[in-house]
Amino acid sequence: MPRLSVNVDHVATLRQARGGTEPDPVTAAALAELAGAEGIIVHLREDRRHIQDRDLRLLMETVQTRLNLEMAATEEMIGIA
Repeated sequence: MPRLSVNVDHVATLRQARGGTEPDPVTAAALAELAGAEGIIVHLREDRRHIQDRDLRLLMETVQTRLNLEMAATEEMIGIA
């Protein structure tokens, strides 16, 4: 049976476009898990364009399923992972 993972990057993109604190990708991830998602995907960019360090820290603490982290293969990013 296929497994569903939800990418919350676009939630962070909306937050950036609005210049505020909402919508929150961490909240979106929790809702996705409650709805049955078996994984959460985020892409941490070197310029922190969408997903922020705070988001990643909170996601690592709260995601109960699988957290798939997409990133560049740089020393900084590998250190964060």
